[in-house]
Amino acid sequence: MIEIIYIPTLGRHNDQATWDNMPSFVRDITVLVVQPHEEHLHGDKPILVLPEDNYGITKTRRWIYDHAGDIEYGVFDDDLRWVDRNPGYGIEMTKEVADASWLIKKKQPMTDDDWRFYLEKTSEWLNGDFAFAGSRLGNMPPYKWHDGYYDNTSIFCAYFFNGKKLPLSSELDWSLDLAEDAHLVLQLLERGLSNRCWDKFVVLSDQFQDGGCNTFRTIHDTNRSHEQLIEKHPKYVKWSGKTKMIDGIEMKKVSVRWGQAYKEGLTLLDKFS
Repeated sequence: MIEIIYIPTLGRHNDQATWDNMPSFVRDITVLVVQPHEEHLHGDKPILVLPEDNYGITKTRRWIYDHAGDIEYGVFDDDLRWVDRNPGYGIEMTKEVADASWLIKKKQPMTDDDWRFYLEKTSEWLNGDFAFAGSRLGNMPPYKWHDGYYDNTSIFCAYFFNGKKLPLSSELDWSLDLAEDAHLVLQLLERGLSNRCWDKFVVLSDQFQDGGCNTFRTIHDTNRSHEQLIEKHPKYVKWSGKTKMIDGIEMKKVSVRWGQAYKEGLTLLDKFS
């Protein structure tokens, strides 16, 4: 079972979107991870206080990784909304049923029953073939829409881990200040650790709102982090040639071969096991 959900948060004590968009029984297992200078700002919400201020998102993720240990747990960004892409339908549908569902159903906020199924099924995966899991971004088109999930791909914003299957934090590289989430996912895949990503229950996030990493992050920082990600994973990360204009500045996008990273990682794991 998922024992705890961590929400690292900074500069958003008056706008806890993730917390507000979860049902009460999910909040009961959820804790905010805050810096010391914001400890007094979160009212009666449960909190864990980081060792110091200006801790940075990468050090925060590592701190959570170590704090959780070998339990099943989640880590959610603090600005999320969850939606069900095809409410009223399940997962692992035939393509014919899936085609019909997309024609007549529209995205809706997840219900309490959706949340129960989401957590229970995710825990089932973590106790099966998968070391970690998560949700697809809702602004991306459905991919394995008939299954409701797909394997060994990108995960952003909402993660689940089985700590029993993870390497020690000291065995991983935590050197990137940004793009640290993609860097972690790639490192785990390159070790032959499999993930499963929800394509039915997805998250919506306003990436560039005030607070969080945007207290210091610029588009130039994002471009630099993408360059560092390529340097760390040159076999799997390349410039895509696509760009996006944000506040008049060009953000360069990357293309990532997530599945290939897993396949080659699994081959190495088999070779040396």
